[in-house]
Amino acid sequence: MSTKFVLGGGISGLIYAFYNQDYRIISPNLGGKLIHEYLSSTILLHDTPETRKLIEDLSIDAEPQAHFIRYFYRGQLLESVPVEIHQMLIAKKLTLWNALPMFNIDIPASNRSLLIANTHIPVFRVSLSRLVKLLSEQVQWIQDRAVRITADEILTEKRKRYTYTDLVSTIPAPEFWTLYQQSKKLQYLPVTFVYSDMNPLPKDVKVVWDLIYFVDTDIKYTRVNRNPDTGDYLYELTGEITRDELSQLYPDLKVKNYHVDPYGVIVTDLNNIPPPNIRFLGRFATWNHTHRIQDTIRESLAYYDFISVWNHQKAFNANFFDFNVKDIELQQRLTKDFVLLLTDEAHELLQQINWKMAHYRETEVNRDRVLEEFIDIFKYWMGIGNVWGFSLEDFFNEFWRKSKVVELRYTPDMIKRIRESLMAERRQE
Repeated sequence: MSTKFVLGGGISGLIYAFYNQDYRIISPNLGGKLIHEYLSSTILLHDTPETRKLIEDLSIDAEPQAHFIRYFYRGQLLESVPVEIHQMLIAKKLTLWNALPMFNIDIPASNRSLLIANTHIPVFRVSLSRLVKLLSEQVQWIQDRAVRITADEILTEKRKRYTYTDLVSTIPAPEFWTLYQQSKKLQYLPVTFVYSDMNPLPKDVKVVWDLIYFVDTDIKYTRVNRNPDTGDYLYELTGEITRDELSQLYPDLKVKNYHVDPYGVIVTDLNNIPPPNIRFLGRFATWNHTHRIQDTIRESLAYYDFISVWNHQKAFNANFFDFNVKDIELQQRLTKDFVLLLTDEAHELLQQINWKMAHYRETEVNRDRVLEEFIDIFKYWMGIGNVWGFSLEDFFNEFWRKSKVVELRYTPDMIKRIRESLMAERRQE
């Protein structure tokens, strides 16, 4: 019986379970927000190597297209805007609709990457409902809802208990931490989606567009997506707005569908770190607004990529060591060699940073060189595992066992003292 599970049946959970067939999805439904087909325009399949692989693996006919983005500012439709105007747009997106036109222009540092946008994005036009259908047909699914998560068990609405060794959570982080019975302060705002056949532009404006950002603060919605199949439009407003409030603001806006996403706007928090044996996958699980579907695909393949890396290094080391012959003397000698080589590479890494006392020599740190030296260390580290015939299962099992031992040594008071000491050192510098 599988002890590996995916929590959540949205697009991220489906992709992970598709590429990792030993995992089973636990979710009341498959498709996530895409069970509402009118929300499909909020998800783009960017033309990347990862997306191409998914399309190829599912044998989907996908049409490459350009996705056109426009900006509406001071009554004009623009192809691009300077960074200052884009900053106003992001500030608007981070402000509740009923708090406009006042907003805080000081954007959180973690969300400033939103300031960079392209006006023409290469994408694939794919039926997302078909994509969900194909993925759903090739995954294992338990139709149930998790109501509590412990360090080794998932308890569900149907009174089932599933012991897990590996868990991938794709549900929004606040929901996960509630199920895990821990509190996390994560920042977010709801978004209201309104689906309508009303064109936000005057009829005489003939411009090709797929998405328009509305910068002006007298307009309560922040963006509108156009559905190329139906010709309808999806309006987005930051915050929750009732249908009555909508009809008062925009009496001509015929509402065909209406949906409130409680986590529509998130403020990235890289301290949202999952517990042992658990991985977070997808934008709302990782709580990182920069996460895209291609990142989900890449991470879904990562475990097998790591096997490839491990085996590639092992194949190289096979030039010097016969893995079929257990020669304890040679294993010990090679271990000594690898440790010395690893140590030497570690010193080479130190030479890439300003580590010496008093910083008598200040040099600009070259991140690429640091990465290169890190990989050299990593390759020798893998060599030690290869020499002793350790498998990846050995590695992961011992990693988690040793992690528990180490973490037991560090009490909350000890961690607090260490953090205070590090902060004091920074202040002195």
